[in-house]
Amino acid sequence: MKEGKSTSDGRDSPEPVQLASEINENGVHTLCVGVTDRPAISPNHSPKVPLKETLSNASSTFPLPPSHIGVTAKNAANKLSSAASQDPRRRVTGGRIFPERRRGSLLVGQRSLDLMAEKGNLEGNQRFVKFIIKQYKSWGYYVAEYDWQMVVVCIIISLLGMLKIFLTPQLNDITGYSPYGARGRLEYSTYQEFFSHDGLSIATYLYIEAKDKGTMLRKDLLKEAVDILDITSGNITMYNSVSNKTYSFNEFCDSFCNINEPVRHFYNGFMIQSEAVSSGEPLNDRIKLSYPTSVLFGRKVSLQPYFFGLEYDNETTTNAVIDDESSTTTDDILMNNTDTEDILTTTIPSTTSLKSTTTTKSLSKEIKSDGDKNRGKRFSEEELRKITNIKSLKIISFQFRAAHQKDWIDSDVKAYEMAIVNYFKDIYKSDKLIVHAYSQSYVETEMVRGGTSLLPYLTVGFIIMCTCSVVSVMIRAYYMHQCSPVKVMLAVCACITPFMACATALAILFLCQMRFASILCVIPFLALSIGVDSSYLMIHEWQRVTKHCREAPSRRNSTVCYRMAEVLSEVGPAIMISALTNIFADLVGCFTGSPEITLLCLGNLTTMFVMFIYQMTFYAGLMCLVGKYEIKQERVERTQIAKENRSHGVVGGRHNTLNRQNSKFYETTKHAVSESMQAYVNFVTHKIVAGLTILIYFVFLALSIWGITQIRINLSTQKLFALDSPLIVLDDLRVKYVIPHYMQATIFVNKPGNLSNVNEMKKVNQLVRDFEMLNGSWQSTGTQYFMRDFIIFEKSFEDEVEDESEPTNFAIDGISQPSTSMNDQEYAKFYKEEDLPTFIRWPEYDFWSGFIKLNNNTKTNHTGLEKFFFTTSFHGEENSIWVVRGETLRSWRNVVDKYKDIDAHVFHEDGVFLDLIHNMPTDTWQSVVGTMVCMSFVCFIFLNSFFTVFMSSSCVLSISVGILGILSWWNIDLDPITMAAMIISIGFSVDIPAHVSYHYYQACQQEGEDSTPEVRLANCLGSVAFPAIQAGISTSFCVMSLIFPKLYMAEVFVKTMIITVVLCNLHGLVFLPAFLTVFDRIISSLKVMKKKQQIGGGDKEVSEMKWHPKTMEGGNKGKISNK
Repeated sequence: MKEGKSTSDGRDSPEPVQLASEINENGVHTLCVGVTDRPAISPNHSPKVPLKETLSNASSTFPLPPSHIGVTAKNAANKLSSAASQDPRRRVTGGRIFPERRRGSLLVGQRSLDLMAEKGNLEGNQRFVKFIIKQYKSWGYYVAEYDWQMVVVCIIISLLGMLKIFLTPQLNDITGYSPYGARGRLEYSTYQEFFSHDGLSIATYLYIEAKDKGTMLRKDLLKEAVDILDITSGNITMYNSVSNKTYSFNEFCDSFCNINEPVRHFYNGFMIQSEAVSSGEPLNDRIKLSYPTSVLFGRKVSLQPYFFGLEYDNETTTNAVIDDESSTTTDDILMNNTDTEDILTTTIPSTTSLKSTTTTKSLSKEIKSDGDKNRGKRFSEEELRKITNIKSLKIISFQFRAAHQKDWIDSDVKAYEMAIVNYFKDIYKSDKLIVHAYSQSYVETEMVRGGTSLLPYLTVGFIIMCTCSVVSVMIRAYYMHQCSPVKVMLAVCACITPFMACATALAILFLCQMRFASILCVIPFLALSIGVDSSYLMIHEWQRVTKHCREAPSRRNSTVCYRMAEVLSEVGPAIMISALTNIFADLVGCFTGSPEITLLCLGNLTTMFVMFIYQMTFYAGLMCLVGKYEIKQERVERTQIAKENRSHGVVGGRHNTLNRQNSKFYETTKHAVSESMQAYVNFVTHKIVAGLTILIYFVFLALSIWGITQIRINLSTQKLFALDSPLIVLDDLRVKYVIPHYMQATIFVNKPGNLSNVNEMKKVNQLVRDFEMLNGSWQSTGTQYFMRDFIIFEKSFEDEVEDESEPTNFAIDGISQPSTSMNDQEYAKFYKEEDLPTFIRWPEYDFWSGFIKLNNNTKTNHTGLEKFFFTTSFHGEENSIWVVRGETLRSWRNVVDKYKDIDAHVFHEDGVFLDLIHNMPTDTWQSVVGTMVCMSFVCFIFLNSFFTVFMSSSCVLSISVGILGILSWWNIDLDPITMAAMIISIGFSVDIPAHVSYHYYQACQQEGEDSTPEVRLANCLGSVAFPAIQAGISTSFCVMSLIFPKLYMAEVFVKTMIITVVLCNLHGLVFLPAFLTVFDRIISSLKVMKKKQQIGGGDKEVSEMKWHPKTMEGGNKGKISNK
């Protein structure tokens, strides 16, 4: 027997392998191999086998010629000694910084508990973890017994779920991104109740511009625009599935039927006046074509809702329109103190517009040059000034509105709106005009198209993930001498499992009547990028268990049920912690976001839960089937080895080991990894490097906080469309040209009361005047209020004689100027509610039928005013700024809040999004705090370490700050989509910091108080570094497939998740190690100083104080018992 050698510290250390040989009387040489440093608990967690049995199992008996006994025995002993020394279970910890030691679990598992028991650190408060591990072991045996049944059942369920998803139509809600309880949601419901209380109403808009981007004030272009109006009104029909008939707009319209007539009248007047100019005749003095209001044969009409992107003069040579004294001209409002060379801009009310920036000097050049390019004649600037004060017109708009009728169904309404859109997008061809269509149905269709545009790129993500999975798994298998074709299947199925879970989870939610929103299309990418990591853990742990079972074979560990129990007891708790952190993060998002974000978080939450179930059933069962194949192959190999041994006269033991000679690749990579890790630990723990790292961290934190203060809060509908959507063009035009110059407010009065009462009439009129007196108001010029025309209508029947020379304030489009001589008493005097039905049937006033709702009392046969709305408009270049627009909306709301007794509400089309300005900051910090609390709770329950909880929670907070700050510098706005992406990302950001903190804490306990920070960190990173880097690379590559679809939502998730992965690894592998080692040194230095002070004071009993994270647990402030 060989004597043990003495280590550097003077203590005797036994040789890892002891050899004994003898020759019996028959000339047979027997070589006995014994292992003396075998731990009390074996790596496969079975009780220690007695040495006698171990020696018998490891003994081999074989006859040798006498001349070869010494040499052969020596060579065999050397080989066995070399193989034994390479067994990680038999390594002896040396004095190197990165020693090859027996490592614990990735986070918390059976190996960690075994090591704690060996060190005497296993405490009673680990009962919960022990219970979880025990249940995982039992489940491992159960899965192995019913493996193929679980696989088949999971496949069938997921296929049925996929079928349910394909059969479920997507349905989007434009208000879905507005926060819960937001005022904009109430205002939108008020709007919908007025127009669509029985079902969807029709609201389609057409925006027409010249292909050459020139002016629309050409006779042929104006004529074609009017033709488009006629085509839409009379040729495109709606199919009524109830009556099985088709109707054109002119046939089913009952309100707003003549809303577009001002454009037709302008065209007729323009043709008359242009012919007069061409023939040199005087202009018709009954036609005055001016902007913003024109007079056509005694009727005043407003052009603001139809003409956009124009320039006009405030004065014309013959057609100057004298407005009311209370009116304010556009030049007085917007163009004070501007020279003729300055850019003249005018803004007009609508949902979309273009703005011309042509100077007065360059206008004549444009007219002259463009006239050569177009067949339609353009007038010179002087001739055009005789006809109208409009110098250039870019866009003409039409709107087609109709209230819902009783025999309509929503699908017919949507089909009609899409018929108009598709006609002008695909069928109508023009050499001169471009027609842009807009409707709510088109918005929903484009939102669906934007979401489904992600799905084809799932194939890209799947291929990327499969490649990463196969490469990493096969490299590891080759390293462990376990290469086989079934490993490729396991690697691919690791990527299939998230899809199966996603299909099952979404199908369950759809069966529970959850809406299939387009944002749910991002969940498969999230599931694939996050969920595959747990499968990696199971594969790697299976290979480790298989390796040890092959090195020390027995009847027990040669069964698949034993191996699966070992795998699940080791990695099961880590998988459960990751699943719970993701689930709790999504749960927080369900309550702090908006309805659409709730759908996303609920869908992702359910997917994470189902994925955990599938990993414990489908994937574990699949691994059992693969394990049975591998065990069968092992038995074949053992049989073949035994047969070869017998052929050579070698008598083997009962269980032959399957140790394979390490390849050159293994030896090279093993040395390279060890040396690289040692070099990294030395580098990151160096005093100067650690100090610089901490300095860089605080600079990063400062820049992130600065970025948060600069982040924009913004969400518009164009963020929900694909970048090639035609609606993005319209939305850009609206934001750039319309909003700064014509921001329309729609005010609903649901309880007007008895307006024949002076006080009630005064209250309603004062509401209108309050809006017209706000800053930036277009005043009465931009107001559509039916009462003013109704009073004129009533007064006309009492006046026997009217002045024919004064144009009557009849309003085809509802525009009228209030009489400055009439007060609220006279309004109440002339108001007769019973005349309202006659008023809205009058040809000149039928436009107002869409503005008011009448109620019919069958008992008294009385028709009264139930509710009405009016519109008013505002201007201001600063309104293009999202925050300023929100302040404008708030000023509107302050006005209607004074009139709660008449139930007044103001609606703006961006109101549901503008509420985000005030809700998003609160929702964001609440989400971060809620997520951090949940992460801390999960970590404490499983890890039972305040030190780990504190460190991981601090890292989560730091990562959250970094995400928002970097996104701000990366030109990403703060909106519900960003917040949802951040919450989901935080769910998996806790993993690596928790791993590092926990292993550093355990290293302090296991290595003893005399260990250095380098040794602790080496032990920590040896367990965490590779899985962390592998998970980060795979997640990043998978989510990178979202770069290809041109969608804002995809861009946000790509940037957010990549930032999270980078910050997570930086915190876990760079920042946190630096802080831990620096804090360790600082506290150790303080204790040394205290020790010197005690010695100087004559204190002979010196407390040897060494910083230890466990002192944080007991609040001992670093003190230990005196020696």
